[in-house]
Amino acid sequence: MEERNGVKEVTLTEALEIVRKNNVKLVWLGREDLEYVSGLLKLKNNEMISVGPNELLGSPEKARHFENAIMVCYHGNTSAVVARILKERYKVSTYSLKGGVTATLGEIF
Repeated sequence: MEERNGVKEVTLTEALEIVRKNNVKLVWLGREDLEYVSGLLKLKNNEMISVGPNELLGSPEKARHFENAIMVCYHGNTSAVVARILKERYKVSTYSLKGGVTATLGEIF
């Protein structure tokens, strides 16, 4: 894990360790089908959920449910911004998947 601009960035291996150890979720911020992305990442059932960035950032009550979750997007940019805003605005600590799904799988979309 490394921290960049106040955001904790993790690899997929580190993310899965956090998910399985702490009973938290990977949060898909993209538009593609959740099952498609979960399948590409070879995730177990219910390890990833899909939430739009605006929905996640629009409610302090909703944001608090994502403490220690791992934000995931295409290239790691949106997830890092969402993680930073959650921390600054709501004091909710999350992670960002470093480089997004493309860092793990290459360009798939």
